[in-house]
Amino acid sequence: MPPSDTQRSSFGRALGNVGWLLSSKGVGAVLSLVYLALATRTLGIRGFGEFALILGAAQGVAALVGFESWQGVVRFGIRHLHEGARDKLLALIRFSLLLDIVAALIGCGVAVVALAVMRARFGWSADLARDAFLFALVTVLSVRSTAIGVLRLHDRFALGAVADSVTPIARFFGALFAVWQHATVSGFLIAWALGEVLTAVTYWISAARVQPGILGRPASIAQVAADNPGIIRFAWQTNLATTLNAASRQFAVVVVGFVAGPVAAGGYRLAYQLSLALLRGSDLFARAVFPEVARAHAKKDSDDLATLARNSARFTVSAGLITCIAVPLLGSPALHVIGGKDFGAVYPLLVLLGIAASLDIMAVGFEPLLIGTGRAATALRIRLLSVAVLFGGMIAFMAKWGAVGAGIANIMASALALALLVISVRRLRT
Repeated sequence: MPPSDTQRSSFGRALGNVGWLLSSKGVGAVLSLVYLALATRTLGIRGFGEFALILGAAQGVAALVGFESWQGVVRFGIRHLHEGARDKLLALIRFSLLLDIVAALIGCGVAVVALAVMRARFGWSADLARDAFLFALVTVLSVRSTAIGVLRLHDRFALGAVADSVTPIARFFGALFAVWQHATVSGFLIAWALGEVLTAVTYWISAARVQPGILGRPASIAQVAADNPGIIRFAWQTNLATTLNAASRQFAVVVVGFVAGPVAAGGYRLAYQLSLALLRGSDLFARAVFPEVARAHAKKDSDDLATLARNSARFTVSAGLITCIAVPLLGSPALHVIGGKDFGAVYPLLVLLGIAASLDIMAVGFEPLLIGTGRAATALRIRLLSVAVLFGGMIAFMAKWGAVGAGIANIMASALALALLVISVRRLRT
């Protein structure tokens, strides 16, 4: 018989949960390559560039204003769960959902301004501008972070894997339908939007079954703050730290488009998507490790925490090194299969973004340790510096090297973040 949950180490449980997540992401990764190829070959390099700019703006706004509320649900909900304090746990979950909704409404306003500027800059038609705005609204309003937190709090990673798999499946069939109908950019936006909505619905249905009563009247902020000391500070610090990183990567596509045009933005987006595929495994690892860090910290088990930190660092550093070697070898064939000959010139950029991705993979072994032990402020400062270097480098290098300059800036930002995270975790352990 397999070892019980109490017999397995924290790192063993984390790897087990990664296995559940990979079960969906493995299929999703294959499907994502297929629907990405359908989009690039159907729309062409300029059409895909416009599609990439809209995706980058909408997803960037969603990441910028959205709270990583799942981390708060896990970080503070573990104690309530262990103590059997159901009312306090429900109040925490409803408070997190309220944060998600408020952030989404703010995001709608931000999207209006951002897309109006982009329409003026790129000369979009009224129909395309309308579709871009509707897509942005759907993306921003499809909140699910709190539902994700509920599933991870209860260690129901299998249900999360099912919900995650909805996105690539919906996009795949939506892309097939778009190709069949000879769709333009708007058709693919509809396919992507459908994936967002169905995924959010699946997550909330799953969360409501795991934790009944999550949808109800929220408790007062004062009461939630009293029951969860430090939650307000934790919420905005983790939000800024994690969403700045995610939003900056999405907005980088928009910056490339503004400086070098839609064609360059399309090439950057394709290279970014391929490098992002490399990061998915590490992202899953971070999601699985964070609850274990929070549990060890709540139990004040310093030995378990030290072992978890050591094993996590070894695992992610090794994965990052393998990625760094694999990208130059496999990048060119991947570009040829997915994008065709029009995207062959993107290979140098893909290599640069792949190196940046390998550094980000290594960083995943360290950042959850800071956030899970209450050092969210440190993680925030590191991400602020990293984002400043990213956009500062893009402005400095793109004038001379174009989109390749943006790739160099990504490497600089990722290297800085990794170095500072390693230093911070070493200080934590001493």
